[in-house]
Amino acid sequence: MQLILKTSVVAVAAALASPAAFAQAPASQPSQTVYITGSNLKRVDKEGTSPVQVVTAQDIKDTGAQTVQQLMRFVPAIGSDSNYDSTDGGFSRGVATASLRGLSSTSTLILLNGRRMTPSAYADPNDGNSTLYDLNSIPISALDRVEILKDGASAVYGSDAIGGVINFITKSNYQGAELSARYSANDDGEFARRGASGAWGKGDLDTDGYNVFVTVDVSKRDRTALRDATDIAFEQYQQLNGRFATPYGSQVSQYPTFYRESAPGSRNFGVTRANADQRLRTTLGCDPSEQLVGTTQMGFPATSVWVGRTFCNYDLTRHLEAQSAGKDAVLMSRGVLKLGANARAFAEVAYARSERNYTGSPLTLGQSSVNNFTATGVADPFQAILEIGHPDNPFPNARASVGYRFVNTDGGTDIINKSARLLVGAEGDFRGWSWDTGLLWNRSEKEDTYRDRLYLPTLRKLNTGTTLAQLAADPTLTQAVTNTGQASILQWDAKANTQFGQLPGGPMGLALGVELRREKIKLDPTPDLAAGNIYALVNSIIDGERDVKSAFVELRTPILKNLEMDFAGRADKYPSIKTNYVPKVGFKWTAIDGLAFRGTYAKGFRAPALVQVTPGGSQVFLRDIFDRRRCEPDERTPKPGATEVDCAKSAAGTGGANPDLVPEKSRSYSLGLIYSPSSSLDFLVEYFRIRKEGEVVQGSAFEAIKNEDRFPENVVRDQNPANFVTDANGTPIPNTGPLLMVRLPWENQGSTEVRGIDFEVRHRARLGEWGALSSKLNGTYMTHYSLAQHPGDIEHNVVGGNAGIYDWNLSSSIDVPRLKFNLASVWTRGDHAVNASVNYVGSVSLKRYVNGTTVYEQPFCHYGTAKPTDAEPNRNGTVPLYEDYYPDCKIDPWVTVGLGYTYTGFKNLMLSLNIQNLFDKRAPYDPGQGISTSFVPQNGYNEGLHNNYGRYFTVSARYTF
Repeated sequence: MQLILKTSVVAVAAALASPAAFAQAPASQPSQTVYITGSNLKRVDKEGTSPVQVVTAQDIKDTGAQTVQQLMRFVPAIGSDSNYDSTDGGFSRGVATASLRGLSSTSTLILLNGRRMTPSAYADPNDGNSTLYDLNSIPISALDRVEILKDGASAVYGSDAIGGVINFITKSNYQGAELSARYSANDDGEFARRGASGAWGKGDLDTDGYNVFVTVDVSKRDRTALRDATDIAFEQYQQLNGRFATPYGSQVSQYPTFYRESAPGSRNFGVTRANADQRLRTTLGCDPSEQLVGTTQMGFPATSVWVGRTFCNYDLTRHLEAQSAGKDAVLMSRGVLKLGANARAFAEVAYARSERNYTGSPLTLGQSSVNNFTATGVADPFQAILEIGHPDNPFPNARASVGYRFVNTDGGTDIINKSARLLVGAEGDFRGWSWDTGLLWNRSEKEDTYRDRLYLPTLRKLNTGTTLAQLAADPTLTQAVTNTGQASILQWDAKANTQFGQLPGGPMGLALGVELRREKIKLDPTPDLAAGNIYALVNSIIDGERDVKSAFVELRTPILKNLEMDFAGRADKYPSIKTNYVPKVGFKWTAIDGLAFRGTYAKGFRAPALVQVTPGGSQVFLRDIFDRRRCEPDERTPKPGATEVDCAKSAAGTGGANPDLVPEKSRSYSLGLIYSPSSSLDFLVEYFRIRKEGEVVQGSAFEAIKNEDRFPENVVRDQNPANFVTDANGTPIPNTGPLLMVRLPWENQGSTEVRGIDFEVRHRARLGEWGALSSKLNGTYMTHYSLAQHPGDIEHNVVGGNAGIYDWNLSSSIDVPRLKFNLASVWTRGDHAVNASVNYVGSVSLKRYVNGTTVYEQPFCHYGTAKPTDAEPNRNGTVPLYEDYYPDCKIDPWVTVGLGYTYTGFKNLMLSLNIQNLFDKRAPYDPGQGISTSFVPQNGYNEGLHNNYGRYFTVSARYTF
């Protein structure tokens, strides 16, 4: 693998003066490119003080990845908490991101040719998603390489670089033209993708004085239904979760179910097994083939009113997806023009458009009250209440509510993201200084459309005598809801570097720079949604901007011929936040010929995202809330006066800006060894440690309910005493009414610490007439991952497990396998090239070990049938036979093999075949991705660690003119 670095005075300053991640060059040759072929001395001499993994164009081709997001899956340092747009991702749907070290997408800075991208126009309230850099706007066909700085880099790049930096570098100084086409699908013909790209370049910068390069990439992906994604542990998914094992989809259909009110005026229509015969009426107007009797095998808990009851089934699976349909188009262009012997002007233009079409189930009504939202808060809730005498009410002496599905509605969504980018600048040399300045404008736009949503003024007619049939036929019942958003950055930067003085190892280097950036974001809901006229749909509304001012300095000191030290510092000024200063220091010591040691220490920061400090933001529907005031500790049994709904409650959530937020702080360390015993063999081992504190997160419902006695203002309940739970004497207990709303303010909370070892081995061999063979091993071994949700909380090392299961006190659901690696080899001979790879993802334990300060003497499995030895009574029993199939209580490790072949024997034509997962290894079963209190089938596997493609083929052809 070749590492291509621009030259500059400071190892880290690479990014300051060029698109590369590092720069080390004499001032008189700022544009000179140095190719590191990996040979012993050159590699040791040219490696910087910070750890950088380089993914070359050849590496990209060998993976068979069709998108940048797919490519990131082959990087062992990428965490399982990235965002994927394969299916509807809620607040982040349509966007793909990357998270280094499992420190979140917001702590991983994405660069394009060394400069920032604008965050996308999203206000995702989920932890780690407040800033989303969309990888869909980068075409994989345009990349020359990817440089991944796996170290804290705030001292060089500023905010968002706590976990590291991923720099996508496009081709440059390209001459000629080429056309490419590609097609991929698995061995069942599912997950199909097709695409084409073209590139054209003219002019050699050195001889002609200019170069212009243009590339275009278009692609399309097909929809794959969830029930057709069988390259998972499908049999276990059927047997343990009852998914796709029966025709069951939902008990809510166009044949209504009616619920009797518990007491006049109570608005409580909850039903239990004990009173279902008196308070529940089903309608069986469907064909007998669609009538089912509820069982636990369908996913119902044993306490459900539907166990043993006949109902009309609605097949939800037809609407569920494993991959949504989508289209992408990207155009990128770069031009460079010489301005005399010592200066060049450059410009970049890019435009990207991605479209995703997600299918969804027809809309429903339920018997519970549902919150609605205006642009500024919570609107009047809606609850279907059929008065006595209503034509549809089957109870002559009581009011009723109804469960009903409007089968003529479309619950799907469409989202279009657009991005435009323009960069103009110049670089050159003047009196011993190399300089670079640029003006960047980058804007993203989002158009998010819900195809059908219920219109409340029409829906409310149901409560005044309109029948369900009349309501379903009313053309004003639904309307499309389109929300728009825009986000942008306008940035000017100027950098300069020079050499001065003389130390025993050579001249010192100095780099200076300034940066001014204006950030904007605006999210607008459709007027009817903002007015509170749309049923059960939240708003995202925000309009903010801010100016950021930065200055930075870097110093390189070659103290001895075999010892150099780098120093960097940066000051950033955000509005209403005091100036933030962060330093970084690194060293590299060449102990002997072929052996070097290096290390870094850095402080870092992440400023609160613009969406976190600007009034507005995203409202949320909270699901599956365990209400401890209305449900027993086993989290499944309702207390007297409550219903099973209270054990997995849905409620409204409201957040909002917090002007008192301060930046997250971090400290990072790295210590590495680079050893090249021969010109054909290299070893690299790097220890890392990153700790960030004061993380900005939205308060969780879990925390609000847990701490309701301490902070009662964060929980809003129904105050009707008729709906309170009762004590042993039947007396209502005050303030135990059904949950209505939870307030979730942004706040600086706890901390995250990661430690581990990155390792890399590379070998090159010349085989004479048999060609050449090169191999490389890249991996990450995690030794520590701990979380503290609040300052002072005890921290436990959850490596090898699921954080929120390992420590039941945590609300995080991140999975942290101990080991991830890939081993790849390429054999070339003449017109033939064969590549093979092995990819490994370690296991994840699903055992519970601790609960905050309580350490269990005997850890127990979170899933399966409760046992008397369990330290706590709230084991998840929705998969009662889990331990019978998985006695080790873990998500199994996953090993896949890839194989590829390329032929270049035809003039100007290259043909390639790539097979991922050659032996069709199915994604391991994850019970947490197979259960849902709404009984809707889920993935059955962990998307953050595995994929459900199975054996996957990609064929491609490239013709060069």
